Amino acid sequence: NLKMKRIILIIPFYLFAGTYDYLKIPASSKESALLNLLGLFGKSPSALFVNPSEIFEVERMIEAGYGNYIIDMHQGYLTFPIGKSPTFWILIRFLHLGEFTKADTFGNEIGEYIGENISMSLCFPITQKHKIGGIFELLYNVLDKYSSLGTALSFGYNFYEKKVFKDGLWRNSFTLKYIGFEIKPFNKERSTFPLKFTYSSGLKFSTFEVGVSLFYIMNEGINGEISYLYRWGKNLRISISYTTYNRDTKIGEGIKELFSGFSSGIGIEIKKINLFYSYTPFGVFGDIHRIDISYKF
Repeated sequence: NLKMKRIILIIPFYLFAGTYDYLKIPASSKESALLNLLGLFGKSPSALFVNPSEIFEVERMIEAGYGNYIIDMHQGYLTFPIGKSPTFWILIRFLHLGEFTKADTFGNEIGEYIGENISMSLCFPITQKHKIGGIFELLYNVLDKYSSLGTALSFGYNFYEKKVFKDGLWRNSFTLKYIGFEIKPFNKERSTFPLKFTYSSGLKFSTFEVGVSLFYIMNEGINGEISYLYRWGKNLRISISYTTYNRDTKIGEGIKELFSGFSSGIGIEIKKINLFYSYTPFGVFGDIHRIDISYKF
């Protein structure tokens, strides 16, 4: 049964040190489709989830997104600016874990409960001269009657930009994400955060963008990504990306295994409104669909 109804024999033992691993899930449709390319050239505020140094380039808009994850998990986010340029940003995201089946130590079902992960973040400029930005996050997690509260810092640095050919731009970035501390743990053992180091490099032209990145998540090794975005006229964008991350989890069977790691997206802009949809195959767990909407002002 792929529905998120899981029997937990002894609740405290479920609350392991991976409580904050959900931070590795892409926050938005654009991030899902473009991966770290969004953090190199993204103009929408969802790029801040990927690379805080984009705070110097994102456009003033309100942006929100929603989508399924796997099984009966759902996620979403909301972003909005405060102050004047370079604007501070409030970023809110949530992940609904679905329903769980509660059981006693003998395996007898005694009820159901849900799990939620919520974070509220402030993205702020550090130095505009060197294009360094940061994010301060408060993270609150609930599972049945248990809860935890954590805090984390992330930093982004866009460096070595160079004009190439006639209308091209070559940009590099480095991010350090989730330097975290659990203020209130689920139990006596404090959870660790998925500390992540990322180097990205990409080219941007008037009609397309392409980028590659290498990243290391603490204790999980090095992975790579490649992304491509094509602009069709003024209002349409199409993208495809591939990541090696999660390739070793055996989420697929046959053709599903072959396509795990790919993601795609399509966006359309109508005056001040922008819509972006992404599709990610996730093997035996089903397909992931997300949609973002933003309004410029």
